[in-house]
Amino acid sequence: MTPDGTPVIGKTRIRGLYLNTGHGTLAWTMSSGSARIIGNLVSGRTPEIDARDLAIARYD
Repeated sequence: MTPDGTPVIGKTRIRGLYLNTGHGTLAWTMSSGSARIIGNLVSGRTPEIDARDLAIARYD
């Protein structure tokens, strides 16, 4: 769970570290989309799903 109720998905400031966490009770519902985002990021492709609002940077 996260303070704002939405997951944290995406790159971090640490090279090679990606987050896909905080889904709470929606984990199974969101798992396919979340995995697709992370897979695209790790492989250097632009994600098909816009996840900018889910980045850890929103807590900065």
